[in-house]
Amino acid sequence: MSESVYILGPGGHGRVVLDALLANGIQVTGILDANAQLSGQLLGVPILGGDEYLDGVTIAKTFLVNGLGANPKIFKRRNIFTVMKTRGFTFKSFKHPSAIVSSAISMGEGCQVMAGVVIQAGVTLEENVVINTRASIDHDCMISSHSFIAPGVTLCGNVTVASSTFIGAGAVVIPNINIGENAIVGAGSVVTKTVPDGWIVAGNPAVKIGVND
Repeated sequence: MSESVYILGPGGHGRVVLDALLANGIQVTGILDANAQLSGQLLGVPILGGDEYLDGVTIAKTFLVNGLGANPKIFKRRNIFTVMKTRGFTFKSFKHPSAIVSSAISMGEGCQVMAGVVIQAGVTLEENVVINTRASIDHDCMISSHSFIAPGVTLCGNVTVASSTFIGAGAVVIPNINIGENAIVGAGSVVTKTVPDGWIVAGNPAVKIGVND
């Protein structure tokens, strides 16, 4: 029996994920909509129903792809990953063919590297990390599990991003900065100082504007 690949979520991020998988020549079996609101097809791939569809599959031959985006809170995509891992499923990682990715990186389960991304040597991506369209990740950055790097972000060298953190579109983080767990960096921000756990920062230079509770 050959492997089956299912995308969880048919929304905007899910469609981008689908396009990237197809660009890699990966055959996608179907798309699952937890809210069961959509039917039909996306890019020729059928929407099969809700997550209950997985009750009838062979787990050992099934791979999942997280199609949920971030808004900017990431708890929904973190939760779906955690729940499905508990059920025994494996998540597929992928890199869009247009991404420029060093061979000297570490990439965990379920990572997604989108179109136009550049990732340099020594970078570590832990599980369920998204590096979105045209982001640039320079040498020796560490991006921990479930974090979401939005389109056009620039992380300079030796940046550390803790788990479950969101960095908004076009943000710039200068070298050797640590960004804490569950933090949110606003779009277009320039981060020049450490961001503690749970802070929401924005601006140039980025300053605290709230707490992600």
